[in-house]
Amino acid sequence: MDICHIPYRFSVTPLKFSHVRRNFCLPRSQATPFCPRIPVASNSLSETDSSEPKSRDRMFILGMGFVGQFFSQALKNQGWAVSGTCTSIMKKKQLEEKGFDIYLFDANQPEQSTIDVMKYHTHLLVSIPPVMGIGDPMLQHEELLRSTLMDGNLQWLGYLSSTSVYGDCGGAWVDEDYPTIPTSELANLRLDAEKRWLNLGDDLELSAQVFRLGGIYGPGRSAVDTIIKQGALSESQKMRVSRQYTSRIHVEDISQALKASIHAPSHGLQYCR
Repeated sequence: MDICHIPYRFSVTPLKFSHVRRNFCLPRSQATPFCPRIPVASNSLSETDSSEPKSRDRMFILGMGFVGQFFSQALKNQGWAVSGTCTSIMKKKQLEEKGFDIYLFDANQPEQSTIDVMKYHTHLLVSIPPVMGIGDPMLQHEELLRSTLMDGNLQWLGYLSSTSVYGDCGGAWVDEDYPTIPTSELANLRLDAEKRWLNLGDDLELSAQVFRLGGIYGPGRSAVDTIIKQGALSESQKMRVSRQYTSRIHVEDISQALKASIHAPSHGLQYCR
């Protein structure tokens, strides 16, 4: 099980892997891309199973948001079959036009048929945030997930978390040894979801990783883009004026880190800097 996070202060040190028992952290956006092309694996479905199309590596993304869409396109460009979920008909149509298999999905009331589809995929990325008063909506159905996916083809499970689990660090450098001291309900729910997804991965005997992400930016999503569009800055953007350091990560760097994790999965902890 790997935990990946962004330090609260920026680093420009090129990435290098060390196989020691530490956490897995993301690079700065200027860091040299480190992930080789993902090899195409043989079809994981049974030759006699005609209920699902036969394919190479297959990624299923729960929550096709900003990161999910960017990562999906990167995988599709490398020959992957990508499926995922969204919550609106309009977004489903837009994503299908880009070549993805999309399912309308309510995590609070998941349909068995969609969960059945998940088990025919080789990789699963969870990008659904917790909900106040509920927690991770998918994990309300943890036993259903476990029983359905137990005999499936999944090999890898990734959960997108947040650096909010560290709480207010007062500008300190946050690394893999920094304690998690969440100071909000949502951050506490994030931390709980991390543990439960990792435990589910263990139960399913998968390579399971948690990626703790800072503030995500990328094409069309930054303070500069907001100004160009003549929109009002968000509260978090306004607060950055008074901060010496912020925790930020480019969506392309997230994609590179996810691909690196898939390319070299591990049940132990990895440390990179």
